[in-house]
Amino acid sequence: MSISAKTTALILLMGILLSLSAFFIQRNVIYPAFHDIEVDYARNNIDRVVRRLEAQRETIDFTVYDWSAWNDTYSFIQTGDPEYIESNLYPETFMNFGFDVALFLDLDGEPVWGKVFDFPSEGGFVDLTETYLDEAVATIAGFRKRIDSETDIDNQNTSGIVELDGIPVLFAMRPVVKSDGSGPHQGYVVFGQFLDEELITTLSEQIVQEFSIEPVLDTGVPASSDTYTLEIIDRSALSASKIYSIEGTPSLRATAILPRKITELGKEITFYGVALLVFLCTLLAAALLALFRWMVVKPIMSLKADISSISNAMDYSLRANIRNNDEIGALSREFNSMLGMIESNNTELLRLNAELTSKHQKVLEIQSELQSANAELKRLSEHDPLTGLSNRLALEKKLEQAWEILSRTGDPLSVMLADIDHFKLYNDRYGHQAGDEALKQVAVALTEAAQRKSDMAARYGGEEFLLVLPGTDTGAAMEIAASLREQVIAANIEHDYSPVEPFLTISIGISTVVPSSDLTMEDLISAADKALYKVKERGRNSFGYEPVEPPPANSR
Repeated sequence: MSISAKTTALILLMGILLSLSAFFIQRNVIYPAFHDIEVDYARNNIDRVVRRLEAQRETIDFTVYDWSAWNDTYSFIQTGDPEYIESNLYPETFMNFGFDVALFLDLDGEPVWGKVFDFPSEGGFVDLTETYLDEAVATIAGFRKRIDSETDIDNQNTSGIVELDGIPVLFAMRPVVKSDGSGPHQGYVVFGQFLDEELITTLSEQIVQEFSIEPVLDTGVPASSDTYTLEIIDRSALSASKIYSIEGTPSLRATAILPRKITELGKEITFYGVALLVFLCTLLAAALLALFRWMVVKPIMSLKADISSISNAMDYSLRANIRNNDEIGALSREFNSMLGMIESNNTELLRLNAELTSKHQKVLEIQSELQSANAELKRLSEHDPLTGLSNRLALEKKLEQAWEILSRTGDPLSVMLADIDHFKLYNDRYGHQAGDEALKQVAVALTEAAQRKSDMAARYGGEEFLLVLPGTDTGAAMEIAASLREQVIAANIEHDYSPVEPFLTISIGISTVVPSSDLTMEDLISAADKALYKVKERGRNSFGYEPVEPPPANSR
C-alpha cells in the first residue's frame, strides 16, 4: 500500500476517533462540569443568604451589647427610672435601629419595660404592645437560661428565632451589667426584628438574590452547617435551601430559586462543540487527501529531518537543505529566514534581558529609598523634633479617634494638661540649651505615664504637655498625675530661681468626660486648662481636677 493510501486511511481513522473522543469528552466531562459549576453556584448563593441572616443577627447582638453594658441601663432595670424611658426609649430610637421588639426584663424574666412596634415603609409607627407583649415575653424570657454567667462578659449572650402571630422574630439577649462589664446581673435586654416580607425583600436587594424563609421545628439534633437541599424544579430552574442555625439550634430554612442558565449553556456548548469538531475533521480529511495526491510525502519528511536536527542541536545557525521550487521549497526558505531572525532576536533578547535586570535592580533600590524617606517624613510630621513626643497634628487625630470610639462605647476619656513651673526663669538662669534638656527629661516622664498603647503624650505648647487617656476614669487619672508629679520631682532637676522648690516641678490640670454629641473635645481641654489655672493659683507643684461644664441649652 502506498504512502498516500496509508496516509489517507490514517487521516480518516483519526478523524473518526477524534469525533468520538470529542463526543465522549463533551458528554461525560464538560457537560457534568457545567452541572457541578451550577451546583456550586447554587450553594454559594444560598450561603450568601445564610451569611446575610447571620450578619443581621450580629448587628442586633452588637446593639444589645451597647445597651446592656451601660450604667444608665443598670440603674434603670433596678429602679424603673421614668427619666431613662423619656430620654432613650422612644419609638424613633428603635425605628432608626430597625428593631420591632424591645424588652427590658428583670432576673425573673418579668418585663420592667417592653414595646412591640410596626414601622410601615410609608413612615410612622404602629404600637402593637398590647397585642404581642405578653406573647413576646412568654416565648423569649426562657432563653435567659442559656446565658452562662461564668463566661467572659463578651460571650454572655444568646440569640434565637421565635414566632409572633406566625411571623418569625430574630432576637438577641444579653444580661444587664455596668459599663465596665462588672455585675452582678440585674436583668436582661432583648431587641428583636420581624423577619417579614418587607425586611426579606430589603435583604434580598442588598445581596442581589431573592429568597424566602420558613421556621423549622427544633428536633433537639444539632444541624450541620454544610447540609444543602437542591431540587430541580424544571429545565429552567432549581431550588436551593439550607438550614440557618443559631447556637447549634435549627432556626430557619432559607430557600432561593435560581435559573439553570449554566446547565443550558453547557448543553449548547456540548452540541455545537461536537458538531464543529466533526465538521472540521471532515474538512481537514478532504483537504489532506487532495494535498497528499500531489507531492508532499518526501519533501515534508526531508524538511522534518532538517527541522529535527536543528531542534535537537539547538543551533540556530544551521539551515534546512530543501531547495525545491514549489511550496515545500518556499516553506524551507521561510523556515531558514525565520531561523535567522530567531538567531538575531535571541542574541538581542539576551542583551536586553541583562540590561533590564540591571535597570530593575536600580528601580528596586530607588523604591526602597523612597519608602524609607516617606516613613521618615511621616514620623517627622507627627512628632515634636525636640522631645520626640507626638505633636499637635498627631494629638488632634488621636483626640478625634478616641472621642468617636468612646462616644459609642460610653467609656470615659481623661486628659491631663501639664505645665513646667516657672520655666522662663529656668531658661533665664540656666540657658535655653539646659531648658531643652529639661523638656526632654519631662517628656520621658510623660512617656512612662502613657503606658497603654491607646494612651498618648504630646507636646502642647512651649513648656506645656497634654496626656490623652482613653478609657481612664477620674480616679485612675488622678493616680497617674500623682505618679507623674513624683517622677519629675525624683528627677531632681536643679531650679534655684523657682519660688516653689529649688528643683524643677510641674503643675497638672485634669478633666474627665464620657464623650457625647452635647460636648466637644475643646470643652474637655478647656476644663483641664481651668483645673491647671486653679493649681497655679494655689501655689503650683500639684494637680487638680475640674469637671466639664455642659454648654447652655441655647448654645447647642
